[in-house]
Amino acid sequence: MIEIRTSDPAKFDRLAGLCGEMRAGMGIGSECCVHRLPSVEQVEAVAGQIDGLTVVTPITPQKHYEWMLGFIRSLPAGIRLVVNDVGVLYALHREGGLEDFCAVVAGRGIVHTSEACPWVDHLIRDEFEDVKAAFLQTNLNYSRTLEFMKGMGISAMETDLESRTIRAARTTGLPVGAHAEYIVVSYARSCHTARFFGERPPHCVQRCNNPMELELVDMFDLSGTPPGFAQPSPQMLEIFPTLHLLGNTVYFKSDCKDTTGLERVILNAQMYTDDALKQAIGTFEDK
Repeated sequence: MIEIRTSDPAKFDRLAGLCGEMRAGMGIGSECCVHRLPSVEQVEAVAGQIDGLTVVTPITPQKHYEWMLGFIRSLPAGIRLVVNDVGVLYALHREGGLEDFCAVVAGRGIVHTSEACPWVDHLIRDEFEDVKAAFLQTNLNYSRTLEFMKGMGISAMETDLESRTIRAARTTGLPVGAHAEYIVVSYARSCHTARFFGERPPHCVQRCNNPMELELVDMFDLSGTPPGFAQPSPQMLEIFPTLHLLGNTVYFKSDCKDTTGLERVILNAQMYTDDALKQAIGTFEDK
């Protein structure tokens, strides 16, 4: 199954139409910013157009914790809920607030993977094979963590579409959804985009509808006196990919297309033009 996601309410109706045309699922919400969540009324409106709607909830700062719980409690029954915050998940489980969802999914904020580092092979190139294998597991491949998450109601998981990560994720026995093409390198507690434009959340939310490209220009150099910035070496430039910034999340582009054994493939509509999104859907539909 292909699922198209966005956190931009201006795209909800257009994407609902596209999902119907392409026979794709739809997801709305954000993995990483409470200010990018739709209203409950918007969720209800989209749920009336899309069967099996996914609502994505973010990594949540403490000051928004109670609000987030209230938002999730108010969601309509029957949707598929993606949770990216363990504290939020634990609170909902403890109060019995997860029974009305058709599935509760551990998102990328919970399911960490080391393969999402663009230079992971350089980090582990000198390690023994068993160390490499252990390093490339998701954190849900640890049996106690997996049972803990399942005990709190997790019935599926999401991670990035990277071949070794997917092989590891499938061994958990949970249905696996994979985010294709744009792989999360890092989430920022203090939003890069808000700082760049000099705006304080939530006044910066309109900045997060389209990605920006990041290139390595200089690096912090501790060897100087005093320490400062220096030009990257040619070797560093060879392994440093072009990165993409959307909101407080940094991504890199992955070429992995192997979707063997996946329950769904997820595409972030905000990373594409309309034509490029249709092309991406077609690429993965053919698999």
